[in-house]
Amino acid sequence: MSSRFSNFYEFGPFCLDASERTLRRGDEPVRLTPKEFETLLVLVRGGGRVMSKEELLKEIWPDTFVEEATLAQNVFTLRKALAKCDEGAPQSYIETVPRRGYRFAAKVHERGEAATATPTIDESAISRDAFVDEGRAHEDRTARPATTPRTFAAGGNGDGDERGVAPRVTTESSETAGSAAVAAPSTASSSSLAADAAGGAAISFPGHTGHPVRAAILIAAAALLGFAALVYAVLRLSVRPETAAQRPPAFQSMKVTRLPVAGEVQEAAISPDGKYLAYITPDGGSQSIWVRQVGAASNAQRVVPPAVEIAYGVLLFSPDSRHIYYASFQNRAPAPALYQVPVLGGTAQRILENIGSPISFSPDGKRFAFLRGDFANGRTVLTANVDGSDERQVLTPTSAAALIGLPAWSPDGKLIACVYGSAAGPDPNTTFLGVTVFNVADGAETKITTERWLNVNQLSWLPDGSGLVLNGSEQELSPPQIWQVSFPAGEARRVTNDLNSYQGASLTADGTSLVAVQTDRIPNIWVAPNGDAARARQITSGTGKFDGFYGVSWTPDGRIVYASIASGSWDIWVMNADGTGQKQLTVGARSNYGPSVSADGRYIIFVSNRAGAAFNVWRMDADGGNPKRLTSGQGENFAHPTPDGRWVVYATIETGALGRVWRVPVDGGEPVAVTDKPSSWPFVSPDGKSVACVYSAEQNGQVKLAVVPIEGGPPSKLFDFDLSFRANLVWMPDNRGLAYLDSRSGTNNVWLQPLAGGKPVQLTDFKSDGVAAYDWSRDGRQLVAARSVETTGVVLIRDFR
Repeated sequence: MSSRFSNFYEFGPFCLDASERTLRRGDEPVRLTPKEFETLLVLVRGGGRVMSKEELLKEIWPDTFVEEATLAQNVFTLRKALAKCDEGAPQSYIETVPRRGYRFAAKVHERGEAATATPTIDESAISRDAFVDEGRAHEDRTARPATTPRTFAAGGNGDGDERGVAPRVTTESSETAGSAAVAAPSTASSSSLAADAAGGAAISFPGHTGHPVRAAILIAAAALLGFAALVYAVLRLSVRPETAAQRPPAFQSMKVTRLPVAGEVQEAAISPDGKYLAYITPDGGSQSIWVRQVGAASNAQRVVPPAVEIAYGVLLFSPDSRHIYYASFQNRAPAPALYQVPVLGGTAQRILENIGSPISFSPDGKRFAFLRGDFANGRTVLTANVDGSDERQVLTPTSAAALIGLPAWSPDGKLIACVYGSAAGPDPNTTFLGVTVFNVADGAETKITTERWLNVNQLSWLPDGSGLVLNGSEQELSPPQIWQVSFPAGEARRVTNDLNSYQGASLTADGTSLVAVQTDRIPNIWVAPNGDAARARQITSGTGKFDGFYGVSWTPDGRIVYASIASGSWDIWVMNADGTGQKQLTVGARSNYGPSVSADGRYIIFVSNRAGAAFNVWRMDADGGNPKRLTSGQGENFAHPTPDGRWVVYATIETGALGRVWRVPVDGGEPVAVTDKPSSWPFVSPDGKSVACVYSAEQNGQVKLAVVPIEGGPPSKLFDFDLSFRANLVWMPDNRGLAYLDSRSGTNNVWLQPLAGGKPVQLTDFKSDGVAAYDWSRDGRQLVAARSVETTGVVLIRDFR
């Protein structure tokens, strides 16, 4: 029922009803999530005074520990919602006071009045819809989604190893053993589906954290898996309104606890009984699997040691919590194999060859479900005994128009849920990935959600069958969050909502707790003479801006053009080489990133979705004026001008695979194909005659570094790369070779593949805070790099339902 007395706060064209918890602009409701509403209410009641971050966190999350990044995200999305409804506003309603906090800057008029009537349920539902829509997409959110062996992606310009800059590298067998039908960047009954919406190539390797490049491609690391799974879809969320009258905000009593796990964690799973935690960590250039007790300060035990050219992923405990199942990805193997190892250590046993997804156990624990097949010829849902015997087909192969992955067996044993997407001519006005269920008895399919996510990397049933938990991103350039989807209604609600990235959502058997890998990133820009880490100097500072994370580029006169979210949306900026003179070049034009400056300094080439949902290649003058759209496909990325300024080379993608490299006239026109084989991540040679790219001779073939003629034709040079390869190709100005990112030293550094052949050479030696994006000055003497301070840990989330 409604309160008998209402408190109203009026500012600008808005009216905030504190009693009914609604915000309206005139007669129109303004959609806010519960925590966004709480943030606004606390600031408005602050009376114009500066409120510290500590005070705000205590007011908005009184019983939950959250980090400052969560508050920053709420303020960011709140600003966007207010600005969208009041575009003519002369000021920002919420002012940031450096080193102090925030204050509400607009004049507020408070009034109260008695309620004249109790609204009906329908009216209440409409009223609540004014601010509650936890499934709503927050455009242009930061943080790239982390990628691990079980990722599934749909798109092209968003969250993936994108950075308009670094590709998302996913390790998933046919989906890299973890993805659901579309592949892109974890456990119980799921894998990961990632939709890269930025238009580029996304190559994910186990343990690599993706960068937002949503138009990109999702390559299920061919070096690892021999299968590249990349699909495009630039999405926009379809909002599903809240229908329950007077329902209190969800998850207010949720408790988030960071578990005492030292070092970097790439994937984690909790045992059904809640007693054990299994996790994957880097180990001497490879990976190992460890187990520890959840509720005790005990030492961790390594149960799977590292092995040369082998990566691990898709962790899952057996229903009795006595064994751990995992996938082993061997370099250049066609598909990963499934293994089992005792939870307290022992001999690992090979269970099944050629798995194409994570597995999910039947309710009685006697069988598991999994997927096999590729996206071109169709995917098949199968079941097998726990020892890998007696394979049975549940669902016949599906076409690429209905990709599926991340199987999750329902608690009653009657259904298998999967993630689906429409890869055949994706509609830029709809989202790409949704949840569907198949009847185990007859294969009948029922979709329980409309398509809404760009990527999904975990799908698990709640034990009572009332819904599922998944991990995924809903918008381009947004970090993966944890969601709860009701069944059979399909209502989607966020469990987490902050700037951190979450990988996986492993549930206990009683459904009261889950674990996920949480990553917090603070990128800033550095300049290093000759790439010398010892002489590198930081030229930007601050949190929440993500300076350079999605692209940096030198101008001919020694300035730096970069992408940043400092304005509240992804925009292109320019500054001097010492960090002074920062100037925003794109304003109010949705998401813009991946800048590359022409050799004469006249143009900046970049990627933007300002024309609609899809990301395309754009050109603007060096001062930000005269923007011009150069391409109009469903997803392009990684654009660079040729040295003579006549062409722009870029990458696009194709359904379920690496795309192609193209060139388009700098003034716009008909694109011309540079490659006719799966390829991406192009960079033009200094003489303009060749293009370096990531390349595969066939759709499911091994991925290599290649040099191809810019006029087209077969590669003139091919180079193998290691499992630690992280793409982001740059052709060195002195023509020595091809620079790229590699993590074999334990931190992302810049390496060089000499054009003359031979072993790669490490160019930078940063011991921590790895490189996310970089560029070499025209004379090759200065390196500009976005380096990211990253904090990764395993979090235990309780009472989230």
